[in-house]
Amino acid sequence: MSSSSRIAVLGATGEVGRRVCAQLAGVDLAIAGRRGDALDALAAALPGAAAHVADAGDAAALARAFAGARVVVNAAGPLADTAAPVLAAALAAGAHYVDVGGEQAALQAGYEQRDAAARRSGCVALPGAGLDCALGDLAAAWAAAQLIGASDTGAIVRDAAAPRLAEDHPLDDITVGYVFDDLALSAGSQRALFGALGTRAMVWSRDRWEPGRAGDHRLINAGAALGGPRDAIAYAGGDPITIPRHVAAHRVASYVSTTRRPGAAAALRLLSRALPLVPRRAGELLVPYAAADADYSRTRFAVVAQVRRGFASAQIAVRGCDLYRTTAAIAAWFALRLAERGAGPTGMRAPGELVRAEPALRAIAGTADLTIEPSFG
Repeated sequence: MSSSSRIAVLGATGEVGRRVCAQLAGVDLAIAGRRGDALDALAAALPGAAAHVADAGDAAALARAFAGARVVVNAAGPLADTAAPVLAAALAAGAHYVDVGGEQAALQAGYEQRDAAARRSGCVALPGAGLDCALGDLAAAWAAAQLIGASDTGAIVRDAAAPRLAEDHPLDDITVGYVFDDLALSAGSQRALFGALGTRAMVWSRDRWEPGRAGDHRLINAGAALGGPRDAIAYAGGDPITIPRHVAAHRVASYVSTTRRPGAAAALRLLSRALPLVPRRAGELLVPYAAADADYSRTRFAVVAQVRRGFASAQIAVRGCDLYRTTAAIAAWFALRLAERGAGPTGMRAPGELVRAEPALRAIAGTADLTIEPSFG
């Protein structure tokens, strides 16, 4: 593994990538992306940053961009296309890997297909280090520990693998709800959604992943500021992939609400039933729109993790504004922790496997201007 502290950011000129670089200003930084002019402009605002023109599909260019890096942050999407080659290039460079998305299919493929390569490299691969799915993963782990009375003390970043919570008596249900007001999505996020057409959200059910029920929905209460209880539809979030790795539960699923209006919510439920039937190639015909930066800052969100065993339950709600600024702050926080980490678990890791949930979530909240509301004292 590289002994330097350099952090390389691929997709540095994108909506999340620019914000990641701003969070990392002042560290030894390499920036990479497809557009040389945009890279030069960004490098001018980041004194000392080394700029490299590189595409996720160009292994030689990635090798040059990642040479000497201790951590690679992949902010280039869609991750369904970029995760595999960028992870391979990071491991070949002896660097830890962090990416910013919670794309369910990309996460599942990574854990199932690339864990051995990450372990052999002696590095950590941490996908989903953004609003989706790091916040839900950590909030669910914290709530689960509270519910079962488990203690988890020590440094925030683990230096040894932790036992799986509730292994001897699994929780009945874990739900992670994403609630948004004034949601604005970048062109990259829209392309990721288009690419998911024709698929059904996966849930963790009785020790395996399986397609969820079309039209599945739940009430999620993100608090009065976001309209109280809201109808949320099944969502292909990253949490059902990551949480079962460190918390035992009979069922893990994620849901999303993007509107307070009951009529619109009902229409979205109907649409969710139809989307799995739409041919995947239809996504190639859709053209994303470009939102203004001001639109992103108006987005308000909550991530609500609920855990239940029998009649006992616990909930943690995490609230904030601007999902892209938040995602960048989370990814940068994890990249910095890995850059300074000594010995510890290697391979493909979920957020809750790499760090201790409560102190990590509190630290991230301080960095990303989030508020945390547990249902317990």
